[in-house]
Amino acid sequence: MDDGSSDQSQEIYEKSLAEKYPFIFTRHNTGPLGYGRTILTLFQRAKEKFDILITFDADLQHAPFSIKEILEIFDNKPQIKLVSTSRYLSYRFWKQNTEAPIDRYITNMLVTKTINRCYHLNLTDSFCGLKGYKTEILPTNLNEPGYAFPLIFWHYVFQNKLNIEEIETPIIYRLDRRTRGEWKQRLKEYYLKLEYLVSSTGQKQKIQQDYQQAKKRMNNLINYFENSPLLTYQDFIKQNQF
Repeated sequence: MDDGSSDQSQEIYEKSLAEKYPFIFTRHNTGPLGYGRTILTLFQRAKEKFDILITFDADLQHAPFSIKEILEIFDNKPQIKLVSTSRYLSYRFWKQNTEAPIDRYITNMLVTKTINRCYHLNLTDSFCGLKGYKTEILPTNLNEPGYAFPLIFWHYVFQNKLNIEEIETPIIYRLDRRTRGEWKQRLKEYYLKLEYLVSSTGQKQKIQQDYQQAKKRMNNLINYFENSPLLTYQDFIKQNQF
């Protein structure tokens, strides 16, 4: 899915790849739909004619070899309906890692902790977009256009008691995408979304407490990790006494 890219993706595909790979479905959006709407469009298309969907960024930030591992899990473990990759599960690939934006890393760790707490999950990376899905479990009625989409997806996973397996994948960031600098707005957006999602379960106060703690500690954590190596999720939680 080409979500309004300006790098000639559509022209390259139509001129060079369409005849060679006629089985590939492509969709070129005239303007960005947003991350969430793009993923939901893929869900809808995949449910029409495929058994498995793998979401994979085409901007060189995901490792292709993880696709094979995902498919092997689906072949060998039929009870698994969702495979989510994690950059922070273990140190297996860390020699291959590139630098990650510190604010993104810390935001991921903090929000993942809250998701695990509210939904009784054991995630170590709630925002990695490289995932494998059995299409039978894909939702089509979620509504989130932007980068908060993973939050409503994990809410859906919890509600439907889906079996998940998490596997390691390298941290890969392109040099021109290492900084976002929007952590205050992102953090607020994510916790407000979680607060809304759990409002009917009596966990609203938990979300508010986690958000206040995250805001209070964020600057100190950024300053620390600017001069220190990143940690796996479990080591991050232990070291920072969450």
